[in-house]
Amino acid sequence: MKALLEQLLNDKSILILGYGREGRSTFKILRKYFPQLNITIADSDESILTRQPELLTASVKLQTGNNYLNHLNDFDVIIKSPGISLAKTGLKPDARKITSQTDLFLRAFSPQITGVTGTKGKSTTASLLHHICQKQHKDIVLLGNIGNPFFDAVDNLSSRTHIVCELSSHQLEYLTKAPHLSILTNIFEEHLDHYPSYEAYQWAKFQIALKQTPGDYFLYNSEDARIDALLKHNSIPGTPIPVYLSTFGADGAGILNDNLTIKINQKTQSIIPSMPSTRLLGEHNLRNIYLAAVAAHLSGITSDHILEGIADFHPLEHRLEYCETSGKAHFYNDSISTIPEATLAAMATLKNVHTLVAGGFDRGIDYENFAKALANSSLKHILLTGPAGRRMSDLMGDKTKYKAVIQHFDRFDDAVKRAIKLTPAGEICLLSPAASSYDQFASFEERGRRFKQLVKQA
Repeated sequence: MKALLEQLLNDKSILILGYGREGRSTFKILRKYFPQLNITIADSDESILTRQPELLTASVKLQTGNNYLNHLNDFDVIIKSPGISLAKTGLKPDARKITSQTDLFLRAFSPQITGVTGTKGKSTTASLLHHICQKQHKDIVLLGNIGNPFFDAVDNLSSRTHIVCELSSHQLEYLTKAPHLSILTNIFEEHLDHYPSYEAYQWAKFQIALKQTPGDYFLYNSEDARIDALLKHNSIPGTPIPVYLSTFGADGAGILNDNLTIKINQKTQSIIPSMPSTRLLGEHNLRNIYLAAVAAHLSGITSDHILEGIADFHPLEHRLEYCETSGKAHFYNDSISTIPEATLAAMATLKNVHTLVAGGFDRGIDYENFAKALANSSLKHILLTGPAGRRMSDLMGDKTKYKAVIQHFDRFDDAVKRAIKLTPAGEICLLSPAASSYDQFASFEERGRRFKQLVKQA
């Protein structure tokens, strides 16, 4: 890693764009390796020196406040943090100057990396794959969007370390080198506040395939029309492996003789039974299981270890998470569901949902079909909140013609408290917002924890 950074950054002026968790991680490693390197940090927070006192003695220049994005082209290299969007600023920095911690890490360790991205399912798939691989390999790490900056792990990695990375679209946007084994779970309309268009978001995701090299593998959801369209219009250097939930003909992975089976260049291998024992609920999670199992197989993990890992893997928090309560109704926290497709999948998995809590921050997602689906569903109560919930409610029009009682609340807490009272014993109340949390919470995790707290207090 040090040799690569020295080659790329030597005698260059460096801008670290964004000083959040990843920005601090980048600054730490650069100062460790190159104490005399010319570094500037740009961040919107004018009080950054108060929050980050290490910068007082670090001999570093700062650009802060509303104009922190000015003068980007004055630098030779811009190491951009994933949370900063340049798309809607009107600024047009030279893209050749922009890199990221993700890109630099992948340039150094790509042959050892399995990378997972997708609008939904990437955290579960990456965590499950890591859990499976741990059954056979002790030297394995899980890094990336799931919360662990890449550079923080560099000193503990060897050439034998197996690396599983969860990658967001923001991390992939300026990629020059993709993982040896890439997984794309799906593409749905999301993050429209970060990108100039839905097409730009799709293109950012697809970098995980476009920036591979011959000999790499690209696993993807065979039923995703957006991925299929991207593949039809763009050639990729790696080997594409579509993953099916059904039988299949050409090369790919799917069901053959009741087994999940992979076929590459007409060579066929069975991996595991098609319906393995698992705690993960729903068809969408079965697809995540298949993607993780095929990736594990390509990484040399035995079938026994794959089955063992699938069987004892615990679902992640905020993903159809059952909430313990002293009452007799059943409450599920699915705060991770920030798009309509995820909410509909959650409802299909749990089947007879009585009460739904949805809504939140409005990112401009198309809710027309979603609103119709909710209004015509078997739900008894639909409790909506926030600006997104208001738009869903407006799209439903005349509420008196639907079986469900539809209400809107400005405050999340009020919607949840009402949902608790309305859900009878034996029935299901589901928090699955189909919207971001940023109207009232810092993250979907905070929103999910608040839901669980309110349920517990009831």
